[in-house]
Amino acid sequence: MPPPHELRAWTLQRDGLTYTLSTDPSLLDLAAINAAYASDMLYWAKPLPPATLKLCVEQSLCFGLYAHGTHDQSQAATNGSDGHGSKGEMIGFARLITDYTTFGYLTDVYVLAAHQGRGLGKWMMRCLDEVLNLWPHLRRCVLFTSGAGAVRMYRETLGAKDVAETSFLRGLVLMEKAGPAGAVVTRKKGEEDGGRE
Repeated sequence: MPPPHELRAWTLQRDGLTYTLSTDPSLLDLAAINAAYASDMLYWAKPLPPATLKLCVEQSLCFGLYAHGTHDQSQAATNGSDGHGSKGEMIGFARLITDYTTFGYLTDVYVLAAHQGRGLGKWMMRCLDEVLNLWPHLRRCVLFTSGAGAVRMYRETLGAKDVAETSFLRGLVLMEKAGPAGAVVTRKKGEEDGGRE
């Protein structure tokens, strides 16, 4: 479970819909996540048993993306909600495996096809970048991706840099966003790092 200070929410109006991005784990729709895992969209994943998936998301900082139509907006207004607490339909996700201090591994990023082309993936990554920039001891956040469009998005939104193309799966790129504590130190030739990062 994320620490209470990591519970955040953002809203965006786009094409007549209101989108909410939230790190509140109580809003996550595990069935929707498993459906995405079962799809070709997340070629690296497969559905997990419900208890395993629950543990998986509980041990990560998850960003759930929700779409709210006009009915959901009026319902939220009637209930006095600011819209952050109303669930809406879960249409996207990103999972950061992290210690909330020095390191993060970004995985399972998706936006359902019906909502693609609206800049939602970029918006999700900008919100994630906002969170990462608040961690003064962050050394790095890493991710694997493929395709020129995805690489470009992570460069533009996170400031991530290509580290290497993997040898175990052709075309898969390892990218890294350096944090404030992750400055690269140049060592003299022959100097050992003593096991430090």
